[in-house]
Amino acid sequence: MKVYPLFGNGIAGHSFPVTRQRRLNCYLENRPDGDKAKVVIFGTPGLKLKFTLAGVVRGILGTESNLYAVIGGTFYSLSSTGSTLYSSATIASVFGNVSMARDPDQIVIVDGSKGYIFNTTTQVLSQITSSGFPNGAKTVAFVGGYFVCEKPNTQYFFCSDTFDGSTWNALAFAAASQYSDNILAVDSLAGNLVVFSERHTEFWQNVGSSPQPFAPILSVTSEYGINAIYSRGHVGSTLLFLAQNPQGTSQVCQINGYTVAVVSTPDLEDIISQFSTVADATALTYVINGHPMYQLTFPTDNRSFLYDLSTGIWSETQSGVPSGYAQRHIGQLSTTYQNQALITDYISGKVYTIDENTFTDNGQTIVRELVTRHGSQDFNVITVAEFFLDMETGVGLQTGQGSQPQITLDVSKDNGRTWSNPRLLSVGAVGKYMTRVIARRFGSARDFVFRIRMTDPVKFVVTEGAAVVQERRQ
Repeated sequence: MKVYPLFGNGIAGHSFPVTRQRRLNCYLENRPDGDKAKVVIFGTPGLKLKFTLAGVVRGILGTESNLYAVIGGTFYSLSSTGSTLYSSATIASVFGNVSMARDPDQIVIVDGSKGYIFNTTTQVLSQITSSGFPNGAKTVAFVGGYFVCEKPNTQYFFCSDTFDGSTWNALAFAAASQYSDNILAVDSLAGNLVVFSERHTEFWQNVGSSPQPFAPILSVTSEYGINAIYSRGHVGSTLLFLAQNPQGTSQVCQINGYTVAVVSTPDLEDIISQFSTVADATALTYVINGHPMYQLTFPTDNRSFLYDLSTGIWSETQSGVPSGYAQRHIGQLSTTYQNQALITDYISGKVYTIDENTFTDNGQTIVRELVTRHGSQDFNVITVAEFFLDMETGVGLQTGQGSQPQITLDVSKDNGRTWSNPRLLSVGAVGKYMTRVIARRFGSARDFVFRIRMTDPVKFVVTEGAAVVQERRQ
C-alpha cells in the first residue's frame, strides 16, 4: 500500500493530462515547524458590507480620516464610514476608471479627459487649468513632493510645482525615451517614479533639478511594458502589474526595488493568452493573516486570479455559483483606511471589508474547490482503497445552510476530463470535532484525479490529505 500526495501548485490550463489542479477561493500556507503538516489550505476571506455609495465606484482613495470616491460624474468627499457626505462636485466624464493621488492637503484626480484638484481643507474641487497640465492623462502619482501625469500618446510626462497640484509649468516635462514607445501610466514606489510604457518600464529619481526634478536611472530600465494600466497593485513594498514581455505576450510581473521579475506561471499565462481582452484588467490588494494578496480580474473574460506573495502560488477567486466553469470575483478596486482594506463592488455602490470570519461575499455563495494532482504509479493500474482529508471539522452553524456542512467528492479516471457522480461527506455539525472526512472503494485505473467542493458558508481548512493506493502491475 502506498500513499500519494494530493496537492501541488499547478493550474489547469492547456493540457489536463499535464495538470488538472485547481484552487478556487483557497490559498496555501507554509508551516515551517510542520506541526500537523508542512502546508495547509485555508479558504479565502469573505466580504462584509461596510457601507453603500450612490453607484458603481470608478475610483476610491482612503486617507487617515476620510474617503474619496468618484461615482458616475461626481467626486465625493466622505466620512470614514461613508455615512457623512462632506462635499460633492461634478467632473466631465461619467464612465471608466479614474486615478487619484494625494499630498497632505490636496488630491489630484484624472479621468482620461481632464484633471481636477480637491482641497481637503476648503472641500472645494476645481478643474486644473494650468497650461502645463497634460489633459487626457489616465494616471497620476505623487512622488517626492510632486504630482506627475503622463501625456497621452507621447513619451512625455509632466510634473506639478512642489506640493501644488494646481500649477504645472509647461517646461516641467521629460521623456521616457530609452525606447520609442509611448508612456501609458505613471506610479511611485519607494520614493521613485515608475514610468510604464507600452514595451518598457523606466525608473526615475528626484535629483532636485529644474524645471522638472527627475532624472532616469538608466541601468535599471526593463524591457517589460504594461498591458493594462489599472492592473497595477501595491502590496507591501512591491508593485505588481500585467506586463507585456519583449515577445508581445502577457505575463504578471512584480517590481521589488528596481528589479522587474515575472511571477506568473506557464499555466496561468496560457489561460491569459486565450482571453479576448486583457487591457481592461483591474487589480486589488489586501493582506490576510500575514499573506499579502494581489487579485487580478479580467472583466471581459469574467475571470479572477489571486497571487499570494508569501508563497508565490496562484489560485482562482470568484463570487457566487457560476453557470459554467468559472466567473469573476465581485471585487473591483481597493484602498486602505486605518490599516483596513476596503473593496468596491463592480456592479453596485457597495463597499466591503475583508473578513476571515465571513464565509460569503455579502450573502453570495463562496464555492471552495480543490482539484488534486494526478495519482499514478509508473503507468501501472492502481486501486484507490481510501481517500482521506484531514479538515477542521465540527464548524457547522447553529441553523440553516451550514448547520450540517458537507463537501462533495468526485473522481476522474481519464486524466481529469470527466467526473464520477459526487459523494457527499460530512464535515461535522457544530462541536462534532471527531468527524472523519473519509471515503473508500474508488476502483482501479491508471490515473486518478479527485475534486473536493464545498458551498456551505462555514470555515474551510484542510490540514492534510492523501489517497491510499495499491499497485497492480499490468
